This record gives sequence, structure tokens and C-alpha cells, in this order.
Amino acid sequence: MAVQNGHFKTIRIGVEELTEYRYQFVYGYKKTLYPINLTFSNEDYPHLAGFQYTKDISLPNYSSAKIAERILEGKITFEQIQKAAQYEEMIKPRLEALIRLKHSLDHDFNLYSFMPRMYPFITNIKADYLIASHLVIDSYVFIIHTTPKGDAKCDFLCCSAFAKGERDYETNQRKRALLKKERVHIASNTTTVLLDKLNSESS
Repeated sequence: MAVQNGHFKTIRIGVEELTEYRYQFVYGYKKTLYPINLTFSNEDYPHLAGFQYTKDISLPNYSSAKIAERILEGKITFEQIQKAAQYEEMIKPRLEALIRLKHSLDHDFNLYSFMPRMYPFITNIKADYLIASHLVIDSYVFIIHTTPKGDAKCDFLCCSAFAKGERDYETNQRKRALLKKERVHIASNTTTVLLDKLNSESS
């Protein structure tokens, strides 16, 4: 599915759907289990969609959040967004990843501890873990701790997601062994088990 006119609403619906769920991951490292509780917020959508890179085009003086709302209202068109100088490089890859974000999390992916110092290039991304999906497209999802003071050590939010470009963000990263993956519907508190190597190993 390529990004084209009309997909802004598809992306927003997809993000809103994600806010109904939380994902619970467990990985193992040196005989210790580490939980990750991943949730999503509608407030994060404009940043994840890359609307902070539209400042160079002739749009009303909206915040990035307002730009997202005006797009859904039809007051800002896809063609206008395409005119942004950084559309191809910074916006389109994010939209491509957002369209498939839930699908990426529901299926097989690689989990890494994010260590930007190990890259042969410089990145400004600040995150704690990297999720790399290789399904329909190659894409990256970066997640970051929500409470830096450590009040809830396993709570995380998505801080960036984009389709793979020239840089390989899996380079020199430390892969973690994903042992359990669950998707929890928040309102009904119902859990769907997507992966469970813990029980299979103990049985």
C-alpha cells in the first residue's frame, strides 16, 4: 500500500485504533526477563507522521497537531503536503510506516536495544529500543521510556517510525530474544497472545 491521496485518514484511523490497545513484550537477556509495556497516544500522531517537516510550505500558521486536523477536514490536501521540501526524505517514509504499524507489531519483528553510538553514522534519534519489521516493507519503530525518573520501568511510547531508506538502523545493534508478545484491548481488558515461547519452553 503506497501513500497517496486519501491515506491521511487511513493513517489516522490506524493510529486511533492503536490507542485502543497496549502491547506487552517480554525478552530475555543473561537469564533475566525484561518486560516492555507499549502504548500509543493520539497526541503523538502529528510527530509520528512527520508534520514537523512542513514548515517550508505555504500553509496557515498551524501547529503540527492542527495541520493533522485540517488534513482530515479536507482543508489541507495531500498535494499541498507533497510540496514540502522534505516530503520524500522525511514525511513519506513515516506515512508508509504508520499505515503498517499495527501489522508490524502483530507479526514477526526483530527487537534490539538501541545503541546509536554503535552506528557508523550520526543520528539524533533518542530511544531505548528498536523494532525492525521486514514484512511488506522494511521499517523501523523506535520506542522510548515514558518516565525517565524510573517510576514505571517497563512503560514505553513510540517516538518514531519510518520506512527504511539508505541507512540500516539494525547495524551493530544488540538483538534481544523476544519470548512473549501480547496485545491487550484496554477497554475490555482482553488479551490476545501473539507469541509465547515461555510456556512452550516450560512445558
